[in-house]
Amino acid sequence: MLFSRLAVVSSSLLLVLAVHAVSQRPCKLYVPPKERVDQGCIHQGNDRRLAAPVVCWLQRQLSWKSEREPRLSSWGEQQRRFVALAWPPYVVYDSPDGYGHWRMFRAGFRYDRKWRGYIFPTAACKCLSKPVIY
Repeated sequence: MLFSRLAVVSSSLLLVLAVHAVSQRPCKLYVPPKERVDQGCIHQGNDRRLAAPVVCWLQRQLSWKSEREPRLSSWGEQQRRFVALAWPPYVVYDSPDGYGHWRMFRAGFRYDRKWRGYIFPTAACKCLSKPVIY
């Protein structure tokens, strides 16, 4: 169990470092679509999913309801570069682009407070006007 957690943490950190290495240019501010297109994903917002039939099917099979929110272990300040890890495996990375916007990358078992449960698989990479508060 400990080995699997260490493997997830180390691979997550490598992924964050790779995202940071690629992200040294200004990002384009994310604007969600105005109209919602239901692709069958769990608690889906206006964002459209890549490979929606596969991802949404997996989400319906692997997501579960839970009142227990994850505990995040975080490094950095939320107004500067920020990394957070949680169990079940979830990684979040926020960093300023130097031009007034924020890069946000997240992947893993995302806890959705409105749905009250864990949604998996999830991954997102966006450019936002301010950092997300966790």
